[in-house]
Amino acid sequence: MYLIGNVLRPLGIKGEVKIEPISSRLERFKLLKKVFLRKNSIQTYTIETVRLAGKSVFIKFKDVNTRTAAESLRGAEILVDQNDVIGLEKDEYFIHDLIACHVYSEQGTYLGEIVDVLQLSSNDVYVIKTQTGRELLIPAIKDVVKRVEPESKKIIIHLLEGLMD
Repeated sequence: MYLIGNVLRPLGIKGEVKIEPISSRLERFKLLKKVFLRKNSIQTYTIETVRLAGKSVFIKFKDVNTRTAAESLRGAEILVDQNDVIGLEKDEYFIHDLIACHVYSEQGTYLGEIVDVLQLSSNDVYVIKTQTGRELLIPAIKDVVKRVEPESKKIIIHLLEGLMD
């Protein structure tokens, strides 16, 4: 299963919820008929309506008809199965494919392993744990990330001045 978003909070009194999307292509939500929500367990939910407003996504699930029912979904992860995964654009990767990748400088120096990816408004940031246990924050921008090979779990970066400080 693939993570595509998180339920933030209920909206209104009829069971609609606001979603924090993981995907930058919000229209992908309009193509979905069902999703899986994971909170304490994984349950299937049928989508009744999807509404996009700017960078926000609002979903009304079938049989979730009250604010109380919608509130119970707060914090749930929204997952889809392999059949509902949309194709990636060039230079896009699933976060789970980046986790545990080994990061090297262009000169071949091993820097560490990606342990997290922070999704910020300007760009993603790779959190790299070095062999000494230190964390490096590396911006996922073209000037820095030179090659990503998720199949071999290897990433090559250009070390801009100050990145190792």
